[in-house]
Amino acid sequence: MSKLFESSQINGMKLKNRFVRSATWEGMASLEGAVTTKLIETMRTLAKGGVGLIISSHACVRTDGQASPWQIGVFRDDLIPGLREMTAAVHEAGGRTHYPCRP
Repeated sequence: MSKLFESSQINGMKLKNRFVRSATWEGMASLEGAVTTKLIETMRTLAKGGVGLIISSHACVRTDGQASPWQIGVFRDDLIPGLREMTAAVHEAGGRTHYPCRP
């Protein structure tokens, strides 16, 4: 059990522990797929809580590929700033992220 709290590395990415939050559907993006304040705060809270690596929720790369409402979208350039803001929030809280694109 103590290994859970040891630092680790995945493909060159250093992690403070072995806690990984898997990709799930939060349903917190806007209907257009934009990252919202609520989603950013949820990711920040996970990082502050000690999750070593946060893998984003599932995202659609085309509008016709949206599996559910309020799903993150990465199909337009104007959606990237929200992903950057979410990534920055996680990093500022001491976490690491893996999102569908690398902003």
